[in-house]
Amino acid sequence: MNSKVWLPLCCAVILSGCNSISQQAPVQSLAQETGALKKSVIFIHGAHSKGTAWSTVQSQLTKQGISNYVVDLPGRKTTIDPKSITLDHAAQSLCTHLRSYPQPQALVAHSQGGAIVHKAITLCSDVNISDIIYVSAVAPIEGAKPFALLSKQDEEHYFSGITYEDGWMKISDKSAYLSAFTEAHSKTQQQFVLDNSVDEPAITGDGKVMLSKTTLAPINKAYVFATQDKIISLSSQKKIAESIGITQTYSLDSGHLPMLTKPLELAEVITQALQL
Repeated sequence: MNSKVWLPLCCAVILSGCNSISQQAPVQSLAQETGALKKSVIFIHGAHSKGTAWSTVQSQLTKQGISNYVVDLPGRKTTIDPKSITLDHAAQSLCTHLRSYPQPQALVAHSQGGAIVHKAITLCSDVNISDIIYVSAVAPIEGAKPFALLSKQDEEHYFSGITYEDGWMKISDKSAYLSAFTEAHSKTQQQFVLDNSVDEPAITGDGKVMLSKTTLAPINKAYVFATQDKIISLSSQKKIAESIGITQTYSLDSGHLPMLTKPLELAEVITQALQL
């Protein structure tokens, strides 16, 4: 696949133990059940997103007494040279953030954020990562590129609203972008998505991740499937989860951006997954 064409998207067997989350389900307090959670939760956004995309999910965990932080990765502003935001650069930035937060840490990674997390693990082994929760995320290992397991149809959906220009993957058609990335129908929700969306440095998705499956194995892992996702389709998500041996999975009736369109349900899933 042409790496300059299939660069960042927000960046299979049927797995056992899937859990379905409904909008009406109550959010239980993990802090109440287990006492103060002895780990920090770190939210890592995907391509075309800002850290603020996690704000509603973050507030739900805060209400439960769970210590949490949001990382803004490089490249959220178009004033920067997009060619400088390589996968390695983004991962080094993530390492800097992680070293400043209390440990151990549970990382919640969305889309391309999964590749950046995996790259960071190879660069900052001094950080104690206890859990990774993948939210419709890529998870490249052993020399793979971030989007190696995605389909041609995933690519076509992505480029329905995105155009490559001067090192940026630009949101060129907002209506097509919303249709491909979300299941949002209300004008208010669509505007909320757009307010938390940005153009993305193209080069970030064009790198290799050398993380070994053996190094990744001791970390608790869970995968949150977004069943309506057109950017990383459900079949692609299942291939990704299988590739790193995840058996603890959850499902949300959501497009690619559940933190924006189904934040309460996603918050509940995260609190459940943290009990691994």
